[in-house]
Amino acid sequence: MKNIFLFLILFPPFLTFAQETKEITVLVYISARNNLALETLKDLDEMEKAGSDERINVIAEINRIKGEPVFNPFSSVQETLPKENDWTGARRIFVKKDLEIGKINSDILSHEENIDGGDAKRLSDFIKWGKKNFPAKKYFLIAGGHGSGWRGVKPSDKGIAYDEVSKNHISPKELGDALRNAGGVDVYAADACLMQTIEVLYELRGAAKYAVGSQESVPGEGFDYFLLLKELSKSRAESRAMADAAVNSYVQSHFENNRRSITFSIIDLDFSEEALIKIDYLAKSILSDQSDIKLYSENRFSLRNFEDEDARDLYQTALMYAKNSKNYKTQQAAKDLLVFLAQKFIVRNEAKGYKSADAWGVSIYFPFYYLNYSQKYENLTFSKLSSWDEMIKSSVFASK
Repeated sequence: MKNIFLFLILFPPFLTFAQETKEITVLVYISARNNLALETLKDLDEMEKAGSDERINVIAEINRIKGEPVFNPFSSVQETLPKENDWTGARRIFVKKDLEIGKINSDILSHEENIDGGDAKRLSDFIKWGKKNFPAKKYFLIAGGHGSGWRGVKPSDKGIAYDEVSKNHISPKELGDALRNAGGVDVYAADACLMQTIEVLYELRGAAKYAVGSQESVPGEGFDYFLLLKELSKSRAESRAMADAAVNSYVQSHFENNRRSITFSIIDLDFSEEALIKIDYLAKSILSDQSDIKLYSENRFSLRNFEDEDARDLYQTALMYAKNSKNYKTQQAAKDLLVFLAQKFIVRNEAKGYKSADAWGVSIYFPFYYLNYSQKYENLTFSKLSSWDEMIKSSVFASK
């Protein structure tokens, strides 16, 4: 009873939610029970600088902890927080326009302690709640926190929204299921590192029209949410225009304003099944020819990788087989995949800066050394439905 009374004092029942249908609802889910706790408050400040308006709802669930280290190399914010801002737990917030820097003045719609930010059910519930209370013609979900493709922070082989307290992540399969269980969204964007991999993207089939994200590690501050919302306010309420707004803001924030090397792409998830079929066909062809199996060990040092040295650029990998294979079947399979990637799957790719050369927008697992091969890769849906895992295993162990 005391807990209920306290909740009513802090968050009175007369706090009503917007009910009219707007053009776009932006749903921002950030798991920051980790060393990104300061960054999330900066993110909220950026959101408030733009705020919701007559066209756009901006809704956020921020889950955070106190006690961030004095120096955090992942954070662009090092100053001490105002005490009233250094809260813990998960807050759902309706973001209003507010220009006061360093203080969050938007409406807090709920506040719960001890919520696992790495629980996919929590993400799904947030999406359902946001869609019910803030209806719109189009929905744009941003999932933020630490990410690492299909692998996650070691030793856990998971993908996004790492929670330092629970030691949990949302895996690629859990991510796709969470979105589909909530009815899906129009655009999904990852404000996290290394998430634009085919293994993650395949899990998102039927969960969104477009996926936006980076093959590479992203700066600690991630999206500049003011620039993102500003771009969205100028865009049409159409899925492609919304995805473009995310890319435009990311390029402006990190490359144009700060001259950082970046990768950021838009993937059409409607072609996910076709992507798997074409990759599987190439893998089967390589497996059928011993000379093709040896090609990777002979050319691996020329292939683009990222902060995860075992994540290879998919387009460049296919190009290597198209150029070097003596097997006509493998050549054609690789060329067919290249055309598909360029004309259908990769809708837009921005690879800016000297460090981003040969990044085409989608990564795939191909271990640099045989010792790097993880059997857990074989448990992914993408691996179970294709021969890619068998092919890379044969290829990397051929170089022993």
